[in-house]
Amino acid sequence: MAELLEPIILGDNIPLRNRICMGSMTRNRCIDNNKPTDAGIKHYSTRAQDGTGLIVAEGTFITPHGAEWPHAPVMYEQGHVDAWSKVTNAVHEAGGKILFQPWHAGRIQNDKMPMLQETGCPVYAPSKIPAKGGKFRTLEGTPGYTHNLTEIKDPKVIVEQFCQSSWLAKQAGFDGIELLSQGGYLLHNFLCSHANARTDQYGGSAENRCRFPLQVLDAIIEVWGSRAVGIKICPTDDYNDTVVSYGELTNTYTYFIKELMRRDLAFVNLSRRGCDLERETDEYFRSQPRAHGKELPPAYDPLVQFGHLIKYPGSRTLLMVNHEYTVEEGSKLIKQEKIDLVTFGRPFIYNPDLVSRVKAGVPFASNTRGGRVNYGPFNDPNENYNDWPSS
Repeated sequence: MAELLEPIILGDNIPLRNRICMGSMTRNRCIDNNKPTDAGIKHYSTRAQDGTGLIVAEGTFITPHGAEWPHAPVMYEQGHVDAWSKVTNAVHEAGGKILFQPWHAGRIQNDKMPMLQETGCPVYAPSKIPAKGGKFRTLEGTPGYTHNLTEIKDPKVIVEQFCQSSWLAKQAGFDGIELLSQGGYLLHNFLCSHANARTDQYGGSAENRCRFPLQVLDAIIEVWGSRAVGIKICPTDDYNDTVVSYGELTNTYTYFIKELMRRDLAFVNLSRRGCDLERETDEYFRSQPRAHGKELPPAYDPLVQFGHLIKYPGSRTLLMVNHEYTVEEGSKLIKQEKIDLVTFGRPFIYNPDLVSRVKAGVPFASNTRGGRVNYGPFNDPNENYNDWPSS
């Protein structure tokens, strides 16, 4: 797959060895105030040593949260900078590049989770509209997402938290930022009308619902410059109670993407999660129920609808794609000049030699260990993390 293995420049001066990207995935192995450990250093550096073009670090909370992942990382003080510096140094020593992904869970939390209770802070959301679902296995009775929401009075306070966390990421040696704006988390909450019933300048029209994510993006650009910043979006998302109609996703993301392109970003990561692919590669995730109700056109693909708004003659913004892409499909799309980069997510967990497999034409290994691979609990931080064989 020669096209996937071609080098490319991300932004103005971030050289990538190839077009293969390792996507962000929650891994639940942070300890001591949610810092990455030696196991994390090994996990990331091993993939860099194998030649991965670009690594996006696991989503990292900008403040302490009450999310389903009690051992997910946070970035809000110097100790987190010091811990992540060891990861970025190891990746760089292996010739790789790594991006930071700042994350706010929004309404996808429970106010009884210990990390959040220690702060005395509530669960913030655009509006007091609780999300359906949630499995907080560490709480008695396994409750779902909280109904005890606090509407954000001044979103600019949280904009500043994103800015501060992104500034700390720069001190930690990351090469850039991928802002997470999907998955039912805070930025996505503002975009979706069923999670955002505000009547002020942050709710109602597509322009208003996009205002908060764009303000966060602009604040991060002030720290990093636009050419080291990208964003991950998913118009068709069906995760964490995010389903919207085809009409709303068309209206919202046409406006949103045009605004993103005005900012001369390094890349836009366009995910197709929620499309009817019928080919989940992970046995555990194939078994999970899927949401319905978007009423998408047959064989719908957001790349067809929105790709031309990102990748066109004269655009400096690279187009990255995400979710269940095969090596063959990604290579073909690059050859057709429809995309620039391909993200592989879960396969990178159980294929530490994923790039070598692409080079050799060897199929990816599949996950035969179930959902514990992603979310634990784990007896040892290296379990299902650094104990996968190479081909």
